[in-house]
Amino acid sequence: MSVTVQQRGGQCKAAVLGRLDTHEDRSALLALLRTEPAEPLELCFYDADILPSDVLLAIADRLDAGGKLKIQAYHALLAHSLVRLNLPTRQVAAKLEQPGERPPLRALALAGSAQSLEPILRIVEALPLSDVVVFIAQHVQEDQANLLDRLLKTRTGYVVEMPQQMTPTRPGTVYVAPPGHHMKVAHGYVYLTRDRQIQFARPSIDVLFQSLAAEYGDGALAVLLCGYGRDGAEGCAALRQAGGCVIVQDGSECAPARAMPDAARNDGHYDFVLKLPAIASLAASAVAGAEAEPDGALLDLFLEALASHYGYDFRHYQRDSLKRRILNLMSQFNLRAFCDFQRAVLTDAALFERLCAELPVGVTSFFRHPQQMKLLRDEILPYLSSFPLIKLWSAGCSTGEEPYSLAIVLEELGLLDRSHLFATDLNPYLLELGSSGLFPAGALALNRENYLASGGPRLFDAYLAANGRFLKMEDRLRQRILFYRHSLTDEGIFNEFQLIVCRNVLIYFDAELQRQVLRRFARSLHAEGFLALGPQDGLHRQALDAGFEPYCSGSYLYRVGRGAER
Repeated sequence: MSVTVQQRGGQCKAAVLGRLDTHEDRSALLALLRTEPAEPLELCFYDADILPSDVLLAIADRLDAGGKLKIQAYHALLAHSLVRLNLPTRQVAAKLEQPGERPPLRALALAGSAQSLEPILRIVEALPLSDVVVFIAQHVQEDQANLLDRLLKTRTGYVVEMPQQMTPTRPGTVYVAPPGHHMKVAHGYVYLTRDRQIQFARPSIDVLFQSLAAEYGDGALAVLLCGYGRDGAEGCAALRQAGGCVIVQDGSECAPARAMPDAARNDGHYDFVLKLPAIASLAASAVAGAEAEPDGALLDLFLEALASHYGYDFRHYQRDSLKRRILNLMSQFNLRAFCDFQRAVLTDAALFERLCAELPVGVTSFFRHPQQMKLLRDEILPYLSSFPLIKLWSAGCSTGEEPYSLAIVLEELGLLDRSHLFATDLNPYLLELGSSGLFPAGALALNRENYLASGGPRLFDAYLAANGRFLKMEDRLRQRILFYRHSLTDEGIFNEFQLIVCRNVLIYFDAELQRQVLRRFARSLHAEGFLALGPQDGLHRQALDAGFEPYCSGSYLYRVGRGAER
């Protein structure tokens, strides 16, 4: 059971592990919340990022009955969702490492064997120019020429050398170990030796890493890439013992040449195991230094890393908006350097979920843009009533206020029972909030005003149950909306709709992605269908270019024209 209860000194404390996925766990928690309210109760949620609506309602009922209740949330998203509903919550801050106190990076080492050439080229190509010294050791046949230095000179602005004995190390230089020689670094010089092979290799990764541990200590970052054998495992251990940082490439990218990174991983001699896009992004931001901002090529690399690591593609979002939100989260997480922020997000799924909740802007309200909603009520939906089944799509629905507004209008027009209303968003957390049908009470006055301005014939409150803390949408409306995840950036058509509403979402995409999504909408619309865009989107010209025709001037409502790509 994930709900553990302790009784101490007249106070009941419950520790809730997991996400309350089972009926038994949920029933146990509900029974606890419905005990005598005078008894002090403390709930500690360690893993859940959101609570079921029946649990939230039980919490509100206990508080309204005068019960003494404390809630501690260890997940940032859970704390956000509870505060949103005016439920008293204390977030237990995650104990993040504060790597901002680390000394500046002075040396970067890249090493590998079979299948490591392309990763080395890709990482070096991504590095911004800096004073960091870069060392590369790659296993090659001793009787074959190593052309890595020549290849790198075409990919980077760094000085690239295959050093000789006693070459002094210089900032902004890449040193490639020559074949048949071990490469060491000591006292500011590169040493080359013809000592015996180590782990059947010369150059040896262990030799290089161990010398970097002694020379640079906690100012070194080492990356162990694909290859056979165990070379590098002991060197990784030495680097970590000296305070350096070790990244190991995910062996799944290296098959069949995964023995080398797997050996270091199995021995525990690493800080992070990452795929190549994440390694390139982290290395570039580490080299750029603590003052580098999430901008330009560094931001591009990070977004590519997120797409590879988590499958979320933000690469076509507007850069200024992304940068602002990342800087805001860096401040909240108390992470000064963009590199440290990347390490946290790429290695902690909870922090990534928090990032996802911030990036797609979830600003919405009921009956937002009431004049457009009035036009939908008075003209568009009555026109669509001739269809036996009306299919509507709220794209980028955020926390659900928009699809619920459409459901209310359909109900008032007598069309809800023969309508299918789809609500989609990229962010599963926002979808969970929307599907719960629970909303903050603070915006009630604005929602009432928007409803009346949109031509609402009743009172907006008729569709809600209020408990003084939050609003609960009528179950009949909630059950008519299908919430599910869909990405506008990389997922295609899934139905044919008579109405698509996508307001104040595309404004955060770049121009090319806006064009792609508009073409996708054109292919998703029935020939007699309509598209509603937001007044702030500024997409009139793009809509015309995609083949849409305005329904009427200034309405931001469009129909599919004959020239639309379908």
